[in-house]
Amino acid sequence: MSSVLENRLEKIINSQAVAALQSSLIGLEKECLRVNNQGNISQSAHPEKLGSALTHPYITTDYSEALLEFITPPYKSVDDALAFLCDTQ
Repeated sequence: MSSVLENRLEKIINSQAVAALQSSLIGLEKECLRVNNQGNISQSAHPEKLGSALTHPYITTDYSEALLEFITPPYKSVDDALAFLCDTQ
């Protein structure tokens, strides 16, 4: 490990940052493109089955109707955030 990295890690360990990092929450986002049967980016509207892209708290679109974004609420553990993401998909 480089001395710069070791010094920075030592400063974090000796500061109050460790407690803040240990009590932080974790949220995940996963983005994916919708494609049509030919494998091209879909030009169709956001699927109604997924709910409104404007109001659904966990499934939305990003800059494009074809770019789905799955969002988790904040969790204390990575495992819980991943489980929620898997259930949402």
